[in-house]
Amino acid sequence: MSLLNFDTISDFKIYLEEQIQYQKNNLENISKKVGEQLRNHEKELEEDKEFLAIKEKLEEKSNEKKSKSKKQSSINWIKYDSINLYNGMGIKGELELYFKDIEKLKSLLVKLDSTKQSLDTLISKGLKNNLKCLVFEDECFELVLLKMTQEPRKKFSFKKGFSVQTQFEKPLFSESVIR
Repeated sequence: MSLLNFDTISDFKIYLEEQIQYQKNNLENISKKVGEQLRNHEKELEEDKEFLAIKEKLEEKSNEKKSKSKKQSSINWIKYDSINLYNGMGIKGELELYFKDIEKLKSLLVKLDSTKQSLDTLISKGLKNNLKCLVFEDECFELVLLKMTQEPRKKFSFKKGFSVQTQFEKPLFSESVIR
């Protein structure tokens, strides 16, 4: 969660594009690490049921593409106050953390891409780029648009002159007639 301030809508759009690229690179790097770990430890973990289950899930996900299932973690995780500890040796705990990070990054990329598309749609429908914006980033982006001005707004004034011809039928005040 964070509060972000941008001088223009274009700056916010650039921020989204940079974040999308950064997270894609991060996802690619983590995926490479997972692939290396799986290849390096495949022989020693061939007989491990948990490892085979993880590998099976990976193959299913690559075939089905985005099949949403409930997140399952192994029974080796122990809760201690606000920390979860992995009770075991080997690579399985590390792989589980990598997979959690991959899922989180994929979710974040979907959110960022959706926000960018929504912003593009708003701009195409007439949202001006010269507006300042204040953005709260949490589950979704909450955006407040502020008018961008270099000088303070002037007060309203009416600058049209007019005149009225006077017609004296009766004096309004008796004193005004005497003088």
